[in-house]
Amino acid sequence: MARSGITLEAVRDARSALIAKGENPSIDAVRIALGNTGSKSTIHRLMRELDATSGTRTSPSIDDELTALVSRLSDRLRGQAQEHIDAAKARLDAEKKETQDALHAVQRQLADLIDRHAAQTTKLGTQTATLLSTQQALQKEQKENARLTQAALDTTSRIQDKEQQVIALKAQHLQAHTQCALLEERLSNARQENDRLKAQLTERDQQNRVLELILIKTEVALENARAGHAASEPDQG
Repeated sequence: MARSGITLEAVRDARSALIAKGENPSIDAVRIALGNTGSKSTIHRLMRELDATSGTRTSPSIDDELTALVSRLSDRLRGQAQEHIDAAKARLDAEKKETQDALHAVQRQLADLIDRHAAQTTKLGTQTATLLSTQQALQKEQKENARLTQAALDTTSRIQDKEQQVIALKAQHLQAHTQCALLEERLSNARQENDRLKAQLTERDQQNRVLELILIKTEVALENARAGHAASEPDQG
């Protein structure tokens, strides 16, 4: 439909005025004569209606007909060219938007991969630090366990020496009950010390086993983290 104010009569008057001035009554020229109002397609349609009804009027000269024909063909070519340009521009805009959307999606995926890689790297570093700390604690406990073991052996050796001394003293001093009782008390204390050291040794052994389990779990978690990190690298490529 024509815009408000653009009528068949207005187009006919504008085109007649242009012809009277000796100018080519093209669509653009008619639109300018109308004050740059109305769409080109509407003006083109109204001009075709004028051409269709012009057969009932006085036949124009051959030059006028040729001029009008050339003008119509020129306007049609311009209109078709504009349609092709508009369609091409629409396709280009759609392709541009599609490309931009794809680019944004790729950028989001890249940012997500970067964040995941950073998180995996941080996690790996934390697990590595935990593993080193656990290994150091285990080594310390192993040294302490070795010390306690040696102390227990030394105590056992001393107990054996004391027992031998008690036997010798009993054989030599059957009458020295007081001294024998004292020696027996010392022997009892030594045995209690030995039991206490053995209990500490048992406790240390249990702690060592717990630490060894923690170390094994930490190493397994570290291997899993490294495997996950290695698996994520091809995705980034």
